[in-house]
Amino acid sequence: MPTKHPLRTAAALLLCLGITLPAAAANTIWPARETTQSAMMGDYRAVSCPQAPPAPYTGHLQLDSKYDQSDASKSTVTGLSRDTQRISDRINSYHRGLSEGISRFERARTPAEVNLALACLHTWLESWAREGALLTSNTSATGRAARKWSLAAISSILLKLEALTNERYNLTPTQRSWLQQLSQAVMDDYSPRQTLGFAWFNNHDYWAAWAVCVTGMLLDRNDYLRWSATTFLLALEQMEPGAGDYRYLPLEMARDNLAVDYHHYALVPLVFMAQTAEANGRRLTRDEWSRLGELVNLAALGVLREGSVSELTSSQDWVSRHKMVWLLPFLSMQPRHPLALELYGRVGNDVGYYGQLGGDVRPFYPDFD
Repeated sequence: MPTKHPLRTAAALLLCLGITLPAAAANTIWPARETTQSAMMGDYRAVSCPQAPPAPYTGHLQLDSKYDQSDASKSTVTGLSRDTQRISDRINSYHRGLSEGISRFERARTPAEVNLALACLHTWLESWAREGALLTSNTSATGRAARKWSLAAISSILLKLEALTNERYNLTPTQRSWLQQLSQAVMDDYSPRQTLGFAWFNNHDYWAAWAVCVTGMLLDRNDYLRWSATTFLLALEQMEPGAGDYRYLPLEMARDNLAVDYHHYALVPLVFMAQTAEANGRRLTRDEWSRLGELVNLAALGVLREGSVSELTSSQDWVSRHKMVWLLPFLSMQPRHPLALELYGRVGNDVGYYGQLGGDVRPFYPDFD
């Protein structure tokens, strides 16, 4: 794998303006480092994995939403069809296996444990890549969402693994091709939505952009970063000023009792994309940081002092702590943000793990251990 390097600022700015430049390596937000485990790596591909992956899922993605679509706020959970549940279980079991694989690698204390964990990750990846899993064009909106969440989880695990193995874990050509095809499918799914004229431009689009963005860092694809930056900038433009010192996302605010929860969920991809931009020489402007910071104000106030957000239409549900993982990269870039610091002071011990981001990301943000 070629050595990664930061993009020059001028080049990155031109890319964000849509001007074509020669290909260059994409700089990762999680730099490679020597670890106890990386020093024990051997020929892991020669090791047999005793855990067979679930059969690659290559069927349709006509999945039902878990939310009642007749509810305008999309906050009422409804039952799933047997077919949707079956497909979701297969895909989720695959994600859990990959997550457990990298967790075993992180916990490994002997060369045998290290190489067995890597062998299983390699075997599971190769199995689904070889069969072209999740690449169907027969999809529903929820099916397209499942595909982008899968890409986000898989590529985040691999970007993390690349860092923790000091870039000694290498994707096979089959695996790289599969990730490229998944990325292209996600871009095909979500490119028509990349406009504020699209009525439902929301957290799904932000997560699709992050899925492509993290794959871009993994595969050294600046065109993927450029595509994702379009969504990021649209999200900043979409934010509306609130009654206090905060901004909100209109479609997330419309989620009734889930409004604060969905703002935290939206902040995860937005903050990680901001970190990606900064790492690749595209510094956010003062106005862009102001908008993102004011969105953070809304999310923090919704947890700390819910009554101070007048736009909320009902009492808010408890926000899952894993959705606050955005605090780590945000505070690494904006360490003096008052409300982010206050929120982190309350929840910091419970923040840092999110399976959809590859598991525990705290090793990459040591100032917040």
